[in-house]
Amino acid sequence: MTHRKCWGDDVNSAIIKIAKWAQSQQWTVEDDASGYTRFYNPQGVYIARFPATPSNEYRRMRDLLGALKKAGLTWPPPSKKERRAQHRKEGAQ
Repeated sequence: MTHRKCWGDDVNSAIIKIAKWAQSQQWTVEDDASGYTRFYNPQGVYIARFPATPSNEYRRMRDLLGALKKAGLTWPPPSKKERRAQHRKEGAQ
C-alpha cells in the first residue's frame, strides 16, 4: 500500500489502521491510479474501496467497515487479552 501525501498528511490516514489490520490477515490493500484504496480478500476477490478524498468521510468509513465485516474481516481487531485467551484455548485442545 502506498501512502499519498497531501499538504504533509496521509490522505488515507483515516483507514491506515484498517488497512494494516487487513494486510496482517492476508488481505490485499492497493492504491489505484484513480485515488481509491481497494481491498481484496485472501482469495483475491475485490471487496470494497475507499476514496482518497471522501465527501462524507464518516459515511464512507461505515460503508467500508460494513463491507469488510460482511466479507469476513473482524473489526475491531482483538485485544492482546483476547488473542492470549484464544492461543490458550487452541493450545489446550
